[in-house]
Amino acid sequence: RLKYEVLYHNDIIQLLTVYPADKKDEKGVPFWSGTKRRPEPLKFDSKRNQDFDFIVAAANMYASVFGIPKCTDEKAILEALGKVVVPKFVPDKSLKIAANDEEAKNQEEEKMEGVEEKIQKLTASLPDASTLKELKINAAKFEKDDPTNFHIDFITACSNLRAMNYRIKMESKHQTKFIAGKIIPAIATTTAMVTGMVCLEWYKILQKLPIEKYRNSYCNLALPLFTESEPYPPEKKTIKLAGEKKGETLSFSSWETIDVKMGSTSMKDFLKYWYKTYGYKVSSLGYGVTNLYMAAQKSLKHVRAMLKKPLAEVAAERSGTELPTTADYIKLTVVCDNPDADENASDAEQKLEFPPVRFFFK
Repeated sequence: RLKYEVLYHNDIIQLLTVYPADKKDEKGVPFWSGTKRRPEPLKFDSKRNQDFDFIVAAANMYASVFGIPKCTDEKAILEALGKVVVPKFVPDKSLKIAANDEEAKNQEEEKMEGVEEKIQKLTASLPDASTLKELKINAAKFEKDDPTNFHIDFITACSNLRAMNYRIKMESKHQTKFIAGKIIPAIATTTAMVTGMVCLEWYKILQKLPIEKYRNSYCNLALPLFTESEPYPPEKKTIKLAGEKKGETLSFSSWETIDVKMGSTSMKDFLKYWYKTYGYKVSSLGYGVTNLYMAAQKSLKHVRAMLKKPLAEVAAERSGTELPTTADYIKLTVVCDNPDADENASDAEQKLEFPPVRFFFK
């Protein structure tokens, strides 16, 4: 019942919050036009066939997986539905939903921020392995011709409920079975193998095995060849520091960050702090794929005005995205001029790129 609420009500409400009926793009064209059909959220009604069929099919498929006796008693199911407490959904107004492939790519890059904290939270949420010893799970293999497994019932209910969201033609169970039967299951073999390799390493993380147990894996199905090797330590870069840290050397890999905790300070104060602490003037400052500051443009009127604003506010404004309400830092890319580079040095040698900077604004 709660899954129904998420799929056919909450997700639609969230989508319409981000893209309301009167939303227009940067060219003034209504967002919900052309091939985009504006959906409508569904209100659960146990008396409606599609809603009830979804509950029965989904519940019985889960029951089959966990070895629980199936139930098709309408009275018992309705009684159980009446006891479900559905929490009130409040859409997140700061959430951004990609409207095209480019936005989706940018959001995937932003999701990588704070990945270590996410992994730690996910790991902490897992139950102790000893509590799962008695758990038995049965894999479900799709079979369209078995009327007792609820597979076609589930697909029919799901597709028709989505059709109702978008006010398009629904299909019968017979037609759904016909369409599903024409679909040939396929799997990207190499992708599946790589995923398996990654999962094997993930198990090692969960078991907190020593670093010597981890492996780099390589496969080539055309040969065929499959090899494993102990990973090398990550490549490290070094920067000789100046300023307050004069005489020190910063050694870092791609996995490390610099944490700066200055609260809601201005961009100008951040740039001053960086020069005072590390002894290098920032030539460019980035947030994701957005360029926040370039030293060559600091004399421009709009740049001077921007320097006075809180850095987190500038990041949100320039990127066109609101910062998540749960976020307490933004990840910045800091590039400085290299004073030791001569006139014949390459563009890359003329710049000093520091590790990613986590700027805590809360």
